[in-house]
Amino acid sequence: MGSLALKEGTQMTGVAMVNLRKQSGLQLMNSKSGARWGNKFGMLLLPVYYYKGGSDPLQYVRRAKAMIDKKKLSLEGPCSYKIRDLIMSSVRIVSNTTFTISNVIGPQEDITFGGNHISSVRVTSTALSHAITMHMVSYAGKADMQILVAKDIISDPKVLAKCFQDALLEMKEAAQAVGKKLKDLTHTHRPRK
Repeated sequence: MGSLALKEGTQMTGVAMVNLRKQSGLQLMNSKSGARWGNKFGMLLLPVYYYKGGSDPLQYVRRAKAMIDKKKLSLEGPCSYKIRDLIMSSVRIVSNTTFTISNVIGPQEDITFGGNHISSVRVTSTALSHAITMHMVSYAGKADMQILVAKDIISDPKVLAKCFQDALLEMKEAAQAVGKKLKDLTHTHRPRK
């Protein structure tokens, strides 16, 4: 790996966009509903520490989920939404981070637009000055991951994409195993009549 390898315990700071709308998904908009078009996005700063491997690939998911769930309950998201135009620009926050992750929940069923079937939904942002930008969008039961990299920093993005793919597959398999164990436990511990 040489001198470019990350050191154990290195901290990177990421930013996660959080939709502050009360209700997710599509809503009908009319003058009586009082609902506004568009999303309200707040930002959460995420400290991420690099550690090599581990016996449980889901430990990273659990740790990240616990951190994000806790931060979602805080005022960090709503406050960042309210004050971003007054105190700091979004560009300044984003440009001082190493990576950006977005995870957007899309429609759960197939949709059409103007009579045309929508086969996939993809979003991206190419104007960010990051080494890595990763977007995940779910649509009709499928998840699509896109990765943008700065080629001068990450010379072989296919290796990075393969690492993400392998990690996601490991997490999926581990989650399925946990689900199977829970299912087996519920079947073996049913109260007798």
